[in-house]
Amino acid sequence: MINEKKQLTLEELGILESEMFKKSKSKEAAWGLWAGLSFFGAHRFYTEDFKIGSIMLCTTVFPLFLFCLVLYYSLSDFLFYLSLFFIISSVIWSWIDAFFLNKRIDSLNDEIERKILITIKKTELL
Repeated sequence: MINEKKQLTLEELGILESEMFKKSKSKEAAWGLWAGLSFFGAHRFYTEDFKIGSIMLCTTVFPLFLFCLVLYYSLSDFLFYLSLFFIISSVIWSWIDAFFLNKRIDSLNDEIERKILITIKKTELL
């Protein structure tokens, strides 16, 4: 990708920089979302990983809902421990996920830059 950038004119480099400024993802924003809403998969939605984000959301919301029902209606101990297991698992998953957050942001930004470079090359050919 560095070699492709060397072949760009100053105007094309300006376009690339401008588009990257608009479309790239911030590590600070991703970490902020992780710190506040990691159990709900907010950082995954931010990095456009909607499938895993949805799974994280479901594995937190449904057990929390079940946990509240168990406490309110005094349901079985099995449901209590099952919901508690899923809530704890969600917390552990979000902590493990933090180890890969910077790499995910870097990969996403590289992909965004690659798409912008392809667009610039296409308009150059026209």
